[in-house]
Amino acid sequence: MRIVIVDDHAIMRRGMAHVVAHGFPDAEVVEAGSSSAALDAMREQVADVVLVDVRIPDLDGLDLLRAMKVGWPDVPVIMLSTHQYAPYLKRALSDGAAGYLLKDATLEDLGQAIDAAVSGGSSILSQRAIQSLFEDLASSSGRVIDVGGSSVARYNLTPREREILALLSEGRSNRSIAQHLYVSEETVKGHLAAIFRKLGVTNRTQAAMMAVELGVERAPRAVTGSDAPPADR
Repeated sequence: MRIVIVDDHAIMRRGMAHVVAHGFPDAEVVEAGSSSAALDAMREQVADVVLVDVRIPDLDGLDLLRAMKVGWPDVPVIMLSTHQYAPYLKRALSDGAAGYLLKDATLEDLGQAIDAAVSGGSSILSQRAIQSLFEDLASSSGRVIDVGGSSVARYNLTPREREILALLSEGRSNRSIAQHLYVSEETVKGHLAAIFRKLGVTNRTQAAMMAVELGVERAPRAVTGSDAPPADR
């Protein structure tokens, strides 16, 4: 696997390269300090995944994303940023980014994003970034949007599906949802497949945004004396 890292800050770029090499020891990690260097690296040999800083002097990282998708539409590009600015995130997603991570993301988050990108899975977004997007949606509308003039009841989600959808809208991974609900990741994946089908969406980002638009919120769990894990249903 070939991974290209694009960042004009040498220390940040080399640190990221070290982290990626540690998590993917069999990967060839290529560093590019500018957008032009990144494009040259792609012309030399196409990468399996590209990590791009949002802010690059010679060509904005979002413009580089667009150029990458024009030249190599099948190569996943993950955006990295110190900014949780909603317009950046919305533009990145609309231009085909395979993920948007803040630079304080954990090694696990980065590894999951790369794995998902290479396997063709759903976009991975930093939790704070997706919350910023949802806050922007709420502030721009001034209210909770009722999609299609109907409520969430129209989609016939079960109580468990609604709970999983609410957790998804918080930016949680399948593993985090599974741990929170005391179920297996396979169970979560099964519920998500049903949720996607009922909502008519194809990925986690679309489902999470729809959850916000529908006003799906996670109800507080009642405290019991035994505090036993809830049974799945």
